[in-house]
Amino acid sequence: MVLVLVLVAGGVLLVRAALPKQSVGSHFRTFALLRDGSRLAVGSPVMIAGVRVGEIEKLTVSGDFARADLLLSRDFESRAPLAPAKLEVPRDSWITKRAESAFGDSYLEIIPSTDEGAPGIGNLQDGDQLTRVIEGSSTDQILRAMDRAMPRADQALGTVHDVLGNGRRWVNTAMRDGADRTTAWLADGKIEAGMAAADHAAERLDRGTERAANALAHAQPDFLRTLDRADAAIANTRAKIADVKSGLHDGLVRVRSGLDEVDKPVADYQEVVTAINEGSGKDYRGTLGRLINDPALGDELDTVTDDGRGAADSISRFKSWLGMRFEYNVFSRIPRFYATAELRSRNDKFYLIELERDPLGGLPSDVLSDAAGTTTYTRTVQIQDKLRFTAQFGKQFGWLALRGGIKDSSFGVGADALLLNEGRLRLSVDAFGGYSAAPRIKLAAAFAVFRSIYLIAGIDDAFTKPGYINIDKDSQFVPNDFHKLRYGRDYFLGATLHFDDADLATLLRVYGALLVSAL
Repeated sequence: MVLVLVLVAGGVLLVRAALPKQSVGSHFRTFALLRDGSRLAVGSPVMIAGVRVGEIEKLTVSGDFARADLLLSRDFESRAPLAPAKLEVPRDSWITKRAESAFGDSYLEIIPSTDEGAPGIGNLQDGDQLTRVIEGSSTDQILRAMDRAMPRADQALGTVHDVLGNGRRWVNTAMRDGADRTTAWLADGKIEAGMAAADHAAERLDRGTERAANALAHAQPDFLRTLDRADAAIANTRAKIADVKSGLHDGLVRVRSGLDEVDKPVADYQEVVTAINEGSGKDYRGTLGRLINDPALGDELDTVTDDGRGAADSISRFKSWLGMRFEYNVFSRIPRFYATAELRSRNDKFYLIELERDPLGGLPSDVLSDAAGTTTYTRTVQIQDKLRFTAQFGKQFGWLALRGGIKDSSFGVGADALLLNEGRLRLSVDAFGGYSAAPRIKLAAAFAVFRSIYLIAGIDDAFTKPGYINIDKDSQFVPNDFHKLRYGRDYFLGATLHFDDADLATLLRVYGALLVSAL
């Protein structure tokens, strides 16, 4: 017996020596918030890949969650060659609850994340929380869900039963009555009567077709007689054309004879002109000749004529243009409409007047105010519904025009470059007041595709970074287009109708004549 005990003790020592030697080094704590902490107990294991790395140190209630505080071993020592020397758990690892058996206690398992190379994540430190929790449905949750669902299923079955009962009553009453009425209607011969009426209509159509064919057969002789009459009319027309030709020839001969008779009066007029030129004859004829032949008098008349032409040119240099322009901003989706007028004087000076209308109206006013006793600020943007106007004075220097004054109801300056043939390409730049503190820079290019039609493209508020201002509409009604206000750089497209004095005169003559004729 003693020998057996010695052998057993020796076997136990051999098995213990063969097991890997582990000793727990330092620890660190972490915690997780679970919606269901059932079947967890203090001391339940915490596993990673089937290896126990710690245990549940404490279970408490935190709000609507069960808080599980975990005590994990940081260092492991083992004689196994592949055993890890140090436990490192990534900060974004997952934790889940698993059951050892159907009726046994549960344990927690940590699933390390696979994004080891993601920068800035790091490992769990003492006191950190495992925020990524995977919770499956427990048996109690499933039973409670089934308990809540059973009354609704019972109610749905009752509804189906009522529908089937009502359907059975409808089949036994209304549907049966309808079938009886349909049978009686068929028995009265309603279908046979309709078919007979259709048969009679087909017979009438057949008889009408036959009469039409007979009419066409009888109409053939009349058609031939009509062609004969047309042939006779053409022959008569040709004879009349020959007569007109002969009469025209005779008339031209008589015109020639009349021109020969005019030669004698022309000779008499020639003698009169000679008398005026030479100063012979009566006094008034000599005076007229001196007026024609005296070079000093002719130079004086020429000078007077040049002065008159200069005065007329000075009047004609005063020109005007009227136009309409449409622009559409691409990102803010805001259409703009302009009515423009430009007046030019003889000294290459001009005046530019514009009226603008768009959904935003006038320039937005931005007010920043603070609340007493707090560190918060309230920003208020007010948009007034009114027209914007432009009134600028400019000077033309060859192909370059400079202007300044009021632009879109604020102070601004601008320049225009008129290129190609007679300004067919027009490049413009404007600087004026805008929404931000910096000046609003607007670049535009207009190209004439027709006499008075220009296509426009450009950049609005080019140097301001674009952005949006959300509009608070809790206390007042705001249209859908004003959920937010865009400001800053935007691109626009458009077109312009440009009429000068000649175009306006033509339009006035044409439409004036149409108006007079209509009256």
